[in-house]
Amino acid sequence: MPGRAGWRVLHCVTLLGGLVGLPVAAAQDTPPLPTAAPSAPLVGLTGSPRPTEPRSPAALPPIPRSAAELPSLEADPPGALAERERQRAQAHQRALDLLMPMNPEQIKTVIQSLETHERLASEPASPPPEAVMEAELLDLTTRTPPVVRAAQGYGASVIFTDRTGRAWPMTAYQGFNPNLFVVAAHAVSGDKEDLPTVLVIQPTARYGTGNVLVALQGLETPIVLTVVLGQTQADARKEFKLRLAGPRAAPEYAPPPPAPVDRALIDVLNGLPPQPDARPVDLAGVEPEARAWRVGEYTYLRTLAEIYSPAYEDRASSPSGLHAYKLRAVPVLLASHRGQMVEVRVQP
Repeated sequence: MPGRAGWRVLHCVTLLGGLVGLPVAAAQDTPPLPTAAPSAPLVGLTGSPRPTEPRSPAALPPIPRSAAELPSLEADPPGALAERERQRAQAHQRALDLLMPMNPEQIKTVIQSLETHERLASEPASPPPEAVMEAELLDLTTRTPPVVRAAQGYGASVIFTDRTGRAWPMTAYQGFNPNLFVVAAHAVSGDKEDLPTVLVIQPTARYGTGNVLVALQGLETPIVLTVVLGQTQADARKEFKLRLAGPRAAPEYAPPPPAPVDRALIDVLNGLPPQPDARPVDLAGVEPEARAWRVGEYTYLRTLAEIYSPAYEDRASSPSGLHAYKLRAVPVLLASHRGQMVEVRVQP
């Protein structure tokens, strides 16, 4: 094999021969040079082979030299512009159908259906109970506990008052059936240190019966109430009136003897006639809501005023400020109304 120097000589002779255009014969003992394999065609970014030879200038489009030489829409085939506008309209309609698949009338119908379904779902299966507010005389010696009617969704508030109409504070309370109702107590003053005077019973079931125990301040006898659920009437506010003077009793001008409060006065406080045959009479000089009835030689009066003359024979009061009087039938009464002395005229 020729040495490295022989390869260099042969390479130089080959180059010179190529420059002058003369054929150069390789030495017989020199092996032919290895030929390289044909290179693969170049591939462009799009993945297609790029031509190995450049395109001729005649095959390229001419470069526009002014705006007049730019291609215009007028060169499009006839109807192409209308076709594009039709496609745009279809795309716009598809977008509207996707965002708002219903027309306004259909949307209004769906909203009305939802409101109807919500109203029907919120209505109870049975008619709602009648909410009532009344007072009841509490007898501590009775064998049957007094009843408080409550209904789901209608909380019952219970207060205890003495014979002067003042609220009787509670020192303890306890409900015995949490599956039917929960019991809480609150002070009207809002002071947490003050004893509560309002008992709140909140039902958690539709039907059932339970009881509640209440201890009043200074009263050694506990009070037990029976709570009944699911009645046609519900006690929104129930007042239990005791015949005794409580720890917050108001001053009495003519303290009545320790005798039972007349049931007729409780009815008068509730706005009912004292007896079925009582005859209503007109009043003047006090609030328009005042009412009076005549029973024989007595007048039963329901008013916010304090009666001074004549002396009443019996009286009952409510925490709301209402008073019920039983007094002799006279045409004129002397009373205190809104801080002023007034004459109450009873018109037969």
